[in-house]
Amino acid sequence: MTREDVANIFRKGADMAREGLANAIMEREDEAYYEALEIGISNTIAALHDANVKDEEIIRVMNKYWGIAAPEVEKRLLREKGDSVVNALRYHLKMQGYNDGDIQHFMIHNKVGKKIRNNPELWKLKNSPEKLKKSVIEEE
Repeated sequence: MTREDVANIFRKGADMAREGLANAIMEREDEAYYEALEIGISNTIAALHDANVKDEEIIRVMNKYWGIAAPEVEKRLLREKGDSVVNALRYHLKMQGYNDGDIQHFMIHNKVGKKIRNNPELWKLKNSPEKLKKSVIEEE
């Protein structure tokens, strides 16, 4: 094996390493892009829902400006509706002096997530957190 052969092997190895590194960087950039896109979509739906925009209008806007099909927007909107009610209750408990551990215990002990997910009537209590709290305690 000549000196030139050894140099070629090192060059090819360095080229492969550079290519592998470039691919890894591009893959991470793609992941970051799609994560940011998901955050943007979620934040847009949350903002529109929080502003009391009608469901049909949210679906129309998300389809027009984000290119998301109606069934996907509906799915995400339903998730947002449930999440926003849970978050409103968490905030209410925090303002009532509950610490994070107490809030977590309340949420688990009363199966809040499951109850809210399975009972859309509770969604209507988002702006009445004390009533929501009583309802999740009473509901079995």
